[in-house]
Amino acid sequence: MAAPMKLFFVAIFTIIFGLTASFDDEFEGSRTLTLEHSFDQGQDPVFTKRGTVVIRSVQSNKATFSQLTSLSSEDRKLLKESVKTDGIYRIRIPIRETEEGTVYVSTFTKACAIYESGLSEILVISVDQSGEVLGISIATRYCQGIHVPSSNLSDWNTKVDISVTVTGPAPDTQSYIEKIKRDEQEKAKGSQADNRSFFSKYWMYIVPFVIMMFIMQSIDPQQQQGGGSGGGGGR
Repeated sequence: MAAPMKLFFVAIFTIIFGLTASFDDEFEGSRTLTLEHSFDQGQDPVFTKRGTVVIRSVQSNKATFSQLTSLSSEDRKLLKESVKTDGIYRIRIPIRETEEGTVYVSTFTKACAIYESGLSEILVISVDQSGEVLGISIATRYCQGIHVPSSNLSDWNTKVDISVTVTGPAPDTQSYIEKIKRDEQEKAKGSQADNRSFFSKYWMYIVPFVIMMFIMQSIDPQQQQGGGSGGGGGR
């Protein structure tokens, strides 16, 4: 009975641990962002809150958009007017507060693209590995000049994608600088001319040769004298 009970508790622990890990992964990097938009075409457009983006997991690319309200009749009118003037549609997300004010990431697209898609779009939010928002982009259909009934311009059909920016390895600058210095030193050594005299460079070969010649010259006269005496004794 002890062995089956032990296996039973191990199995229970494994299941609980697996569920906990899945739960943590699912909600890793959870963050709620406010999405604002504007149909204004001026230099200083007025933005209003459109809804919220909830990032549930950065690594698993889990994010959803919830609209605040349906597009009002006034906003639909502004959208149609922007289409007629070939205007743009702007969105932005506030990411932090500073002493100078609110910092936003923003983007825009042509108003006709939003209009002809029937408020369908894909929002791509770029984040770093810690989940901090770096930027936003919007993707929708191309403008073709088609007419869209007002009934199709009420609720947003928004898909959110999370793009994680991975920082590449930093270059080993110090090692590279040291390598350059070593190369320069080697080149400098090779380029320096040897200004020593001929004797200074080859004395280790010259001195033994001179000594050998001196010894040979000292021995030859004795050999010649010895040969001459031997000849006289013969006569």
